[in-house]
Amino acid sequence: MPLADLKKKILEVFPNAEIARTFLMKQNIRLEEEYGFIPENTHFAEGGCSDEINEYEYLMMEQYWGERFKFGGLAGYCHAGKTGLEAVSHHVPEIAGKKNLLFLTGAHIGFQDGQWGKLTRQGQPEATSSCGSLATVLQADFEKVLTSQNNPLDQQQQMVERIMIPYIQKCLDEGEIPNLLDATKHMMQRIDADLLTMITDLITRFDGQVAMITGITINTDLGNFFSPSTVKILLR
Repeated sequence: MPLADLKKKILEVFPNAEIARTFLMKQNIRLEEEYGFIPENTHFAEGGCSDEINEYEYLMMEQYWGERFKFGGLAGYCHAGKTGLEAVSHHVPEIAGKKNLLFLTGAHIGFQDGQWGKLTRQGQPEATSSCGSLATVLQADFEKVLTSQNNPLDQQQQMVERIMIPYIQKCLDEGEIPNLLDATKHMMQRIDADLLTMITDLITRFDGQVAMITGITINTDLGNFFSPSTVKILLR
């Protein structure tokens, strides 16, 4: 599918989506020109899903801002929690009395041949799930998800399950079949809410600016797109 046609299809579902590298580079320039973020006084923290398909843009951001702190994990949730955010706040360089934190994270979903939640990865013959963590929850027996015992060897996936319970329960109550597109949007809402709560708490102890950029990454065979959800600067 030509890039223009692919973008048109994505915009039908995510009207504010852009090519991911283009959107993020625009944000980098805006942070520098309007808020004084520069690599020398900024620490970059990333919380995207562990899936390697999201790495291109995160590596680009790391090359722009410098080494990155990872606070996320499966499904793009902020698994490092308040302790992780507190830790990264102590790693921020200070230049001429100014220091900045940049948080970037969000959920992701594949889109291929008009189908949401699938993508053929490089070197593989068949399409696989994206996001695989969310797909695993939707494919599981809901009663088992509700009654699953704590497993210290799989805590991130269990957290994803707990986040998805209200969405799956809503589908059951309304007689609908859970789907990966709506599940991704549900996860994005939870990421936004919890990360904002943690950052709002953090800035009471952090004497600097904090940029929060979140959104859904759309994985395609022509590269990633990004649909922004939250883009804001927070101050003490």
